[in-house]
Amino acid sequence: MFKESNDGKWYRVSLRLMGDGLPIDEIEESLSLIPTVKNQKGSRLKPTNAKCETNVWVWASPHDSDVPFEKQIEDLLLVIEPKKKILKAILQEPNVEGELFLGYGSENGQGGAYISSDVLKRIADCGLSLDLDLYPPGNNEIEADGG
Repeated sequence: MFKESNDGKWYRVSLRLMGDGLPIDEIEESLSLIPTVKNQKGSRLKPTNAKCETNVWVWASPHDSDVPFEKQIEDLLLVIEPKKKILKAILQEPNVEGELFLGYGSENGQGGAYISSDVLKRIADCGLSLDLDLYPPGNNEIEADGG
């Protein structure tokens, strides 16, 4: 689903949960979300064959990557806010963190994104942080799924 916008920008949004204490086999049922990426600590990562350093569970936005952050985040929040109590319980487990992982690329190396204070508050109310990863021009083939 990688598609640049008309101005050469792309946006990817994922819910990423990680940590040694993360019960990755229970997340799918608890949040009613099928993960895009699920790696257990010590498992082999493709294509590098390196070992995963901690448990990681990722659900990527189904939007095309030409849809700006604000819209992707708002739609993701509509899915997770009804499960906020469950999500916060997961995040209170020892050695567990959660974030919205944002991947951004621009063919000309310029640009930015707007996220309103209302959306930022909703993210914080879910107990999540933001992680923004910037990709340089020419790297529009990178899978910025947060895994």
